[in-house]
Amino acid sequence: MSIKKCRNKCIFCFIDQLPKGLRKTLYLKDDDYLESFKYGNFITLTNLNERDIEKITKYNLSPLYISFHSADLKTRDIIFNKKGHFRAVDFLKVLDKHNIVTNIQIVVCPGINDGIDLKNTLFFLNRLSNVHSIGLVPVGITRYNKNKRLRPFDKIISNDLISLVDDIKFNEKIKNIYLSDEFYIIAGKNIPGINYYDDFPQIENGIGLLADFKNDFINILDKSVIKNADTAIATVKKTGEKTNILVLTSEYSKNFIKSLAGELINRVGKLNLNFNMNVMAVKNEIFGGNVKVTGLLSFDDFTRHITSIKDINNYDKIFISDIIFNKEGITLDDKNKKDFRKISGKISFVKNNGKSFARELLKI
Repeated sequence: MSIKKCRNKCIFCFIDQLPKGLRKTLYLKDDDYLESFKYGNFITLTNLNERDIEKITKYNLSPLYISFHSADLKTRDIIFNKKGHFRAVDFLKVLDKHNIVTNIQIVVCPGINDGIDLKNTLFFLNRLSNVHSIGLVPVGITRYNKNKRLRPFDKIISNDLISLVDDIKFNEKIKNIYLSDEFYIIAGKNIPGINYYDDFPQIENGIGLLADFKNDFINILDKSVIKNADTAIATVKKTGEKTNILVLTSEYSKNFIKSLAGELINRVGKLNLNFNMNVMAVKNEIFGGNVKVTGLLSFDDFTRHITSIKDINNYDKIFISDIIFNKEGITLDDKNKKDFRKISGKISFVKNNGKSFARELLKI
């Protein structure tokens, strides 16, 4: 059975903003409820019919992941740019009535579905009984975007959004709203602690990823310090010259990774570290625009950056997160780990979680 494809023409569609020459699967616009049920892919419900809804309820295909964006007819007209989109609102009500649990995604676009519109959408979703989570993510805009109505989040708009959501969570007692990590980074605010994210229902959507990463990182450090309490250090090897490590990450993650190094120093002392660590941000040239997350960096982006570092030979190890690969180990621009090691044999790929990163550092 073929995958149901999306027929929307959303103004912020990231696939429509992709350059040519990337991994072929990236250009597939799926809007299939079975993919949502099996893999957590977000669907809009706009491309479904009554028969599809009957199948979902009959076989209890729950939970589903829904891209909703707005409950307002006029706003949805702007966003979806497709006739018949509003039936998705009715379909969501039907699914909810039949106890289908949903995780909602709202791509927030400044001046379009933020402010009062967002507030009303959140109130609408709160009236439903089986919405497990509502995740807000910022619109992604690449250099290939042709819709001039779209504009990226800046520090002021991000702070306004955070304040709005915090007020709703506190005053209206709507606890299942979660903001993407990007909003806090853009706003210059600290990432909330792990309790904010409950059971991390949308961590794959970049919501709570950093909080979870930091928590796991610190837990591993603390266990190591206790284990080596007799020497009061985590990295017990001392072999003269220190290992020089280079961590390559995204513009959004650079300061976060640096802060983890600070956590390590606070626990073991700078003089006791067996390595020096430098963190560099790799600029996303393949997409450009406001795309600054690690998972959307390409092989070409890393190649460009590594070859531009004059003292690259001074580093003993180069760490890169494996989040840049899909499940088959392929990057956005269709390259694999062997391609990276042709650039440098010093490159190591670290699993994208705090435990793995801490353990990599502690075994140096």
